[in-house]
Amino acid sequence: MVARVNVEVAVVGGGLLGLATASALARRGREVVVLERFTVGHGWAGSKGTARVFRLGYDEPGYVTMAMRAGELWRDLEEASGRALLEETGQVTFGVDLEVLKASLSAAGAPWEPLRPGDLTERFPGLAVTGPALLEPRSGVLAADACLEALAATPGVDLREETGVGAIDDDGRRVTLSTPTGPVTAEQVVVCAGPWSASLLGGTVPSGPFRASLEQVAYLEPGPTTPVVMPVFIERAHPWVYGLPVAADRVYKVALHGGGPTVDSDRATDDPDPDLLATLTAASARILPTHDPIPVRTERCLYDLTPDEDFVLDRVGRVTLGFGTSGHGFKFGPLLGEVLADLVTGVEPSVDLAGFGLGRSALRGQ
Repeated sequence: MVARVNVEVAVVGGGLLGLATASALARRGREVVVLERFTVGHGWAGSKGTARVFRLGYDEPGYVTMAMRAGELWRDLEEASGRALLEETGQVTFGVDLEVLKASLSAAGAPWEPLRPGDLTERFPGLAVTGPALLEPRSGVLAADACLEALAATPGVDLREETGVGAIDDDGRRVTLSTPTGPVTAEQVVVCAGPWSASLLGGTVPSGPFRASLEQVAYLEPGPTTPVVMPVFIERAHPWVYGLPVAADRVYKVALHGGGPTVDSDRATDDPDPDLLATLTAASARILPTHDPIPVRTERCLYDLTPDEDFVLDRVGRVTLGFGTSGHGFKFGPLLGEVLADLVTGVEPSVDLAGFGLGRSALRGQ
């Protein structure tokens, strides 16, 4: 006989959002189990790897405010876990629409400094930037794998890896999840399954607006004249190019944001895309003159995209939804976990969710 699991809250997906939500619920005294189809940080997880950018810079002040609050929560998690998670390396941003970015940072009260090319070269000799730029001193790098481990280690979080969910049935009283080891019933469910979320939810949400893209990432070795300390950089172009130091591996990670093709998330490949990699290599040679532009290794990153690149944070019946992070959600992890826990527990969220709901125009094709 297959055992039936009964729990107060079941979280589907053991990535950043799922673990952050489970951590928030467990700290509120809720009984919570996390069901992860693969393993935490697996090869197609949006939160895989050892490093993610933490930045305050967004064109919308609301996002800047959210990032500042998330930074405070990352520090709280550092203190609670006893682990170093966020290193403020500073970030150099250049490219198009810098005035919009400056206005947004200023409106939210976030610090920034203008950088002229001569000043930039003196302060950051590992970067070659010919035009105007700005420095975000509080931005930096999150140790992604350590972040996931710290969240998963929260007392009360029951993490079950290699436990896929095949269907979700909300009968209005309880929610039943089918798994290979038997049904799981819960008073409430949180779905944080990345690009698999819409298909899991069946007709609960329209699958049409959501898609997955496969982005190109590469890792570069420093040269003999590369500075020991390197900042994050973002070139606002089409697509964006960004880079960040990976201290654990003594390499520099570079990637394209928004340049990858749409893919079937169940049939994605880790093989490099020759055209995307050539674009990335050329950008690396131009921006990072002291690094070897030929990657020591490459990887692909699966994005969970919405049409407007804003997240889905909503609730339908007894099912709370957290997905559509569109390649920029990691920095907000603990804040989004608190918001989703608020939705589960009926608490008014600290974040205005008007732009993150399923009913917004971008998800209705308008």
